[in-house]
Amino acid sequence: MEESNRVADSIQEQVRQALAEDAALEVFAGGSKSFLGRKQSGRPLDVSALRGVVSYEPGELVLVARPGTRLSEIETLLDGEGQYFAFEPPGWGEAATIGGTVACNLSGPRRFKMGALRDHLLGIEMIDGHGERIRAGGKVVKNVTGYDLSKALAGSFGTLGVLTEVCLKVWPRPETQATLSVHGLLPGAALQHMLDWAARPLEITGLAYDEAGLVARVEGPAQAVRAQIETLRALVAAESSVMQEDESRAFWRHWRELEWLVPGAGMQRWRFSGPPTRMVRLMEALKAEGLQRWGLDWAGGLLWALLPVDTAVGLVHRTAARHEALGWRFAVGERNEEAFTPPNGGVVRMNQMLKRSLDPQNIFNPGKMFALDEIQVGGSGLDG
Repeated sequence: MEESNRVADSIQEQVRQALAEDAALEVFAGGSKSFLGRKQSGRPLDVSALRGVVSYEPGELVLVARPGTRLSEIETLLDGEGQYFAFEPPGWGEAATIGGTVACNLSGPRRFKMGALRDHLLGIEMIDGHGERIRAGGKVVKNVTGYDLSKALAGSFGTLGVLTEVCLKVWPRPETQATLSVHGLLPGAALQHMLDWAARPLEITGLAYDEAGLVARVEGPAQAVRAQIETLRALVAAESSVMQEDESRAFWRHWRELEWLVPGAGMQRWRFSGPPTRMVRLMEALKAEGLQRWGLDWAGGLLWALLPVDTAVGLVHRTAARHEALGWRFAVGERNEEAFTPPNGGVVRMNQMLKRSLDPQNIFNPGKMFALDEIQVGGSGLDG
């Protein structure tokens, strides 16, 4: 703990020095998410040494960790107590840290059922753009803007401050799981099934679809899982099969980590989140831009896609916006173009207010999220 405090003090001093020199800082830990957002040119501020679990109370379902702590280390600790992160964060590499996961607000296939990472974030400690160490969290702690600061930090990509501690809610792991795989459905029919099933009082915690078929994960007590899988099978006329626990876990790990969506030469990953009813139409629209492979997640609310690297980035973002979707480009690119679909005016104003309050000199990851001058700010709003 003393070593972590020394590291935190050193980081705080580096922030204060940057403020005195009006120097921008590029904040990072494991670097496993460096492909998200725009390229940075600020002074490197590596927080990977700020690591370790501060406290873990299985009986209270609460874990506190430093941002440089490996995600895999925490998940192993939780698994030993029969617990897990219900928001199912993807790692996308062994170097993944809990700080980067929070900064990007990353959530996996359970997102539509269990909520996003920010819904499980109980509190944070951070160094702000005044060089001060502050804490936020709980039901009544808000910053001067009136927003719950801990929630605002999730999805801000390090543009509002430097995380030094995160407090997260954990959950008991379900007894077992199984996955129903339905073959031969067209996209429109698959989407209708996802919308219908997600609305039913069933313990469905994964609903995804690609060219191989529709998959539905059910979790809970073994008897209930078997019964609910049979309920779902009775709702479709198409051919189906069932993946039992080990096979089901392996499948969803493969899906969550995007091992099925590996870009070949000249291709890059994109993801789009928005209303489920618009995602199939967005997929059809992206075919004109060279869409190679795709898949739906979050019960239809998330579209994964492979697009050519030379596709006009602005055109893709405009296409996403027309379908009420937010696009993420999974590559920096030589021209350092927009990584995320620009937000609407209301989100811009909120982000500007947060940025002025927390980082008035704009030293933390400036331009990381957006290039446009009028939204050259940090802030929340990106739903991972």
